[in-house]
Amino acid sequence: MTTDVDYDIIIIGAGAVGLAVARALAVRGETSVLIIEKEMGFGQGTSSRNSEVIHSGIYYPVGSLKAKYCLAGRDRLYDFCRENDVWNSKCGKLVVAQTGQESQLEALHRQAETNGVPELYMMDRSEIAAVEPEVSAESAMFVGCTGIVSAHELMSAYHRISAEADHDLLLKASVVGAELKGELYALHVKGPGDADYAVTTRWVVNAAGLHSDRIAQFLWGSDDSSRPVLRYSKGTYFKLSGKWRHRVERLVYPIPDAEHDSLGIHLSFDQAGDVKLGPDAAWIDDRSEDYTVNVEDGDIFYSEAKQYLPSLERDDLSPDYSGIRPKLAAETMKGNFDFYIKHEPDYPGWINLVGIDSPGLTASLALGEKVAEWVVV
Repeated sequence: MTTDVDYDIIIIGAGAVGLAVARALAVRGETSVLIIEKEMGFGQGTSSRNSEVIHSGIYYPVGSLKAKYCLAGRDRLYDFCRENDVWNSKCGKLVVAQTGQESQLEALHRQAETNGVPELYMMDRSEIAAVEPEVSAESAMFVGCTGIVSAHELMSAYHRISAEADHDLLLKASVVGAELKGELYALHVKGPGDADYAVTTRWVVNAAGLHSDRIAQFLWGSDDSSRPVLRYSKGTYFKLSGKWRHRVERLVYPIPDAEHDSLGIHLSFDQAGDVKLGPDAAWIDDRSEDYTVNVEDGDIFYSEAKQYLPSLERDDLSPDYSGIRPKLAAETMKGNFDFYIKHEPDYPGWINLVGIDSPGLTASLALGEKVAEWVVV
């Protein structure tokens, strides 16, 4: 750190992506790093309210940033978990098609092959029943490279590497303004408590999740329609009763819901084998962060999951949790929900990571390494 600047690099947001950036900078020997997080701890937003799936890369259009970074991050993530004792399971998944959906499954299979996703296998009804007796479908695509991971353990490992490089983590603090002053950025920070101050830096990495578009607006204002703006999508989960523990060994996904950019109400499980369904997807146009789970939504979850879990009973479902995903508003009109990742040419030293929803957890290592490549101190 030099005398005329507080930190060489400031990362806004301590979710999976922000922490992965810090980890990548630590590996490169960068020590003058501050991470600013508005919550009481790291990883308490979108990064901890998801399915914890290691995605394969089958869903994303060829050439999209989601495809690029998911494919680049998937195998890195398995390696990182093995090297850092992070719990994970390469359990694979079934994408199931009911009668009349076979053509959609075939199209998804073609896209998966085009994206270069390995370990794909098409299955008929009898083959599905042989490997997953609880699952009923006309056909399925098995994706062997899909898995699950403990998001908390993963983020803890990222943070440990960052902390070992003497990075600072400022909690319960929010960036409320930013100004370019010569070659430095001055960030206006409030918190913890009544603290109100400015901190200067050469580089800003905006990984603020649900608030990343508004952090970017500190530079370019809110009137430029060409700039990224977020729209919130809320997803709810219901858990299944204990009798379902370990009854399904692979993740189970229906055909995706393109209208809501959702992978559908799918079945996943955690380290203990506890099974959950979700998420659904509902737009939140007032950008409220309401994580309430409506009990009556369980009827919808039941009817959707019953299609591929015929022995499911309504009483098996109970409310679990919800998450909110940041999606680019302009993209919701076109159905092409991609990441916005850019070292802004008009603002040297400012990197925006906006609209990082799924597969952000899978892509986090690759995203962090890309950002670290851009940063030159």
